[in-house]
This record gives sequence, structure tokens and C-alpha cells, in this order.
Amino acid sequence: MAGQQWRVLGRPRGRPASITRAAIADAALAVGFEHLTMAAVADRLEVSHSALYRHVRNRHGLVMLAVDRALQRVSWPSPTGSWRADLEAQARALWGLLEGHPGLMREFLKLRGFPREIMLRFGSAVRQLVEHGFAPEEAFLAVDTVFDLTIDVFTRGEQLDAPARDEQLDAPARDKQPDASSVREATAGAWADAVGAELAPLMRRALAEPAALWFERKLALVLDGIAARHDRS
Repeated sequence: MAGQQWRVLGRPRGRPASITRAAIADAALAVGFEHLTMAAVADRLEVSHSALYRHVRNRHGLVMLAVDRALQRVSWPSPTGSWRADLEAQARALWGLLEGHPGLMREFLKLRGFPREIMLRFGSAVRQLVEHGFAPEEAFLAVDTVFDLTIDVFTRGEQLDAPARDEQLDAPARDKQPDASSVREATAGAWADAVGAELAPLMRRALAEPAALWFERKLALVLDGIAARHDRS
């Protein structure tokens, strides 16, 4: 009878459940960055909060661990023999990572440090360009520019797709869909007015098109610039 009561009351006594940092990172990714808390990960792993704190000191450490694990999971492209194709593919892989983990970029920008995996990935990308005849400084700048572009366009797209607050809405948008309007819809009129009649159609089209489309256009432009500069060197 005592044994039955003991089982009903909770987890069997004895050694605590064994967990690893890899398991913690996987659990954090399963919870998702938008809902990430120490308690949620502990519950996912079915361990006590104190057991989790033995491996990760706080939420900041948990985010670092999760971002690092997400980067490890990416199927980074193999070299093709073309520096441009390789750098383009790596940028798209990074974009896919951000798309696959909502909230990752917002958490990453809050970090007071960098996960090791992103350092390794950056160094690998730079070395690939050096192997194709780029000077180290030139390769470093090229990779940094492409990675920054990817992050910036994705982050800006998230900002534009976010629900707009009432004070951001122009009158037509507010009257049409006051609750569902995105920032891109809410600010289209103000942007069009600000840039003037000649550029207004372009601005409205830019705000109507998805961020992924503009990422591809901007990436092509940047790669063209890198190629032109490399050819002159």
C-alpha cells in the first residue's frame, strides 16, 4: 500500500533523471524561442528545475545553447567549386534557419555573446573564399556583408509582418481591418506620401512583396558587387 501511495504522489525516488546539454538544447528548440522558459524546458524533459539549473545557469545560457544547436542542425551546403554559388547557398541556408525557428533572431540580438557554432560557420565561409583566391580581408568583408544582409532583411521582414498598433494605422487601413493589419499595410500610405508621387508605386509594391523576394534581389546585387570588386583585385 505504501508503495502504491508513493507512486501516485509523484516521481520515484532515487537518482535524478540524467540529462545532457544536447538534450536540453533539443528540448529548447522543441519548445520554441517564442515560448522559451526554463520551466517549459524542464517540463519538456520531465526533470526538476534544479536538475536543469545544474547544466544551464539562466535563460540567457539556455538561448545560447538553443541557437548553437539550431546552427548545428542546419544542412550547410557542400562546396560546389564556385565561390558565388557557395556563398549564395550559405546565405539561403541561414535564411532557412531563421524561417524555421520563429523568434530566434529576436533572441539572438539580445545575447551578450556569440554561440560557438556561428563563429565556426563564419570562419569556414571566409576560408572557402580564400581558397578561391580572395585576400583574407576581402573574404572576411564579403562573408560578413552577406551574413549581415541576410539577418537584416529577415529581421526587417519580421518587423513589417508584425501586427500594427492603432497609432500606426492610416485611416483607410484602420477602417478596413483595424485588428489584423500588419505594419507593412499600416505604413504603406505614409511611406508613399514621404517618397513622393514618382516613387510611391515602387514603395507600395516593395511593401506588398514578401521579404524573401527582396532578400533574393538584394543578395544578387551584393554578390554582383563582390564579384566586380574581386575581378578588379
